[in-house]
Amino acid sequence: MKKYLLLLLLGTFLCACSSDDGEGIPFVTDVVMPSEARTFAPGDEVTVSAKGFEAGDDIMLRIAWPLTNAAISEGYADGVWGVVTSRTESSITFLAPGGYPAGTAEVKLFRRGKAMPLGRISVSDGTPPASYTLYGVCNDDTGEVAISEFDMQTGEIVRTERFPGSHFIHPVNRPGSNCIFGLSLDGGKRSAAFYDLTMRYFRNSGGDRVVTTGVLPNSEAAYLLCEDNYCIILGMTETRTSVVVPPSWRMPEGIGAGMLTGSPFVMNSDGYVMLSVNNAEGCYTPMVFGRRSAGAEARLGDPVYADGMIPFWIVESASDAAGPKHSVCCGYAVVKDGATELRLYDPAAMTFGEVLAAVPAPVRSVTAVTFPDSDIQDRIYMLCDLGDGGSRVQVYDRAAKSLDIFSGTVYCTEIVLVR
Repeated sequence: MKKYLLLLLLGTFLCACSSDDGEGIPFVTDVVMPSEARTFAPGDEVTVSAKGFEAGDDIMLRIAWPLTNAAISEGYADGVWGVVTSRTESSITFLAPGGYPAGTAEVKLFRRGKAMPLGRISVSDGTPPASYTLYGVCNDDTGEVAISEFDMQTGEIVRTERFPGSHFIHPVNRPGSNCIFGLSLDGGKRSAAFYDLTMRYFRNSGGDRVVTTGVLPNSEAAYLLCEDNYCIILGMTETRTSVVVPPSWRMPEGIGAGMLTGSPFVMNSDGYVMLSVNNAEGCYTPMVFGRRSAGAEARLGDPVYADGMIPFWIVESASDAAGPKHSVCCGYAVVKDGATELRLYDPAAMTFGEVLAAVPAPVRSVTAVTFPDSDIQDRIYMLCDLGDGGSRVQVYDRAAKSLDIFSGTVYCTEIVLVR
């Protein structure tokens, strides 16, 4: 279990921290910042020249933006790590930050726990989009991963971004991050990774033993790890907090980590985690464990003979005298004989329930919003196999009880809703 602590670094992908500014002798001299007249877009490369840079130097930012109709004149985010892309003895290059309104960023050189101010840059608006967008992830043999953006009305591909890599799988999103979290299979390892759509960069943790991804009821992206017959869930965080050893659950006898790698896990509002166990030879089994039963053994449901079984989630909304209430419910997309049923699942009783929809095609990937009050809250997006190497996106609207098909063939391996 000690190895799990090493993997807590996954939560520092987008971390922030604070540090005292350096005092005394400056780290570098003859500093040359970019022109003050230039405004950088999020993800643009920013190069600072100086004498005396070292290999371990990092960049830390204090980002500030003006506020209107507020008690204070500006908002700010301090201690934000810069994404460094290159270092030499005479320069350091990093990406202009994203995720914040247009404003300025104070640039500091961070070395061995101390920070030295270098100057300021102006950055254009990088706030995440207010609405969801559908993206497709394509893995092929070109040595690159393609991320394609779909038009939410027509289903046509609007743009495609590429980055080096062999496989990026099981994409999930934390609403408001505009990032796609997933697993990288480069180097034969299953490591946590993400692609930032605002800053247009990919980051691989370099870790190992990550089984799959998932989304928690609070919409946080998370990773499932398994080792020594135990599994744990690590959520992504944006700040460094006190390290708490995450809870763990025992794997049922005969179930290995490799049997859980087919798709992301889901978790409902009651804290039940649902996975799909691939027993091979056309047999799948629901596997469930609860957040309140840490240390207990995960439970197995009745086997399902099918060609595939993919967990999915939906957001249910209701209102009473106390106001609106929202809950996350989960189920499985059961694929068999060229068709798919979206079936809800009761993780307490370990039984299948209502069939939400029957889809006349094999589904390869399912995504839906995890955040209530979205204009697409009732829609379930599915990537369906055409049988000729291509796929189509189909959308089931739970309110209208209708099935729509996006026009055009796509060559994606998985899809995900992002904002």
